[in-house]
Amino acid sequence: MGPLRLVTCAVALLLGGGEIARWWGQPRFVPMAMDELLVAGAMVWTAAIAGRAGSGPLAAAWGAYCGLVLGLLVTTLDHLLGGPAKTSASLYATILTAMLAIGLWALVRATTLIPERPPRR
Repeated sequence: MGPLRLVTCAVALLLGGGEIARWWGQPRFVPMAMDELLVAGAMVWTAAIAGRAGSGPLAAAWGAYCGLVLGLLVTTLDHLLGGPAKTSASLYATILTAMLAIGLWALVRATTLIPERPPRR
């Protein structure tokens, strides 16, 4: 589970850091970056507690990440395929697809690490 915890922290820091860099100093920072920051925070927190809580919370955090990225990908594909033109929709769609692939891999990996019985306390 160690490598998965490292990947989780790295992806969370990239997600949160990217949103902070994108919206820093703008009045819309809080509403526009809050969802990514909450998911990134959940990912870091579950990676920190995975040693004693197991990989169930880690799987839940990766599920939230996949849901977030899927929502972003669908709206980007809407712009790309039929909506009003967006200048960088192709680049965003490619990046979001890669992000979703990483998230789905991590979600499956975390799910397979869940023991049949929860750890005893």
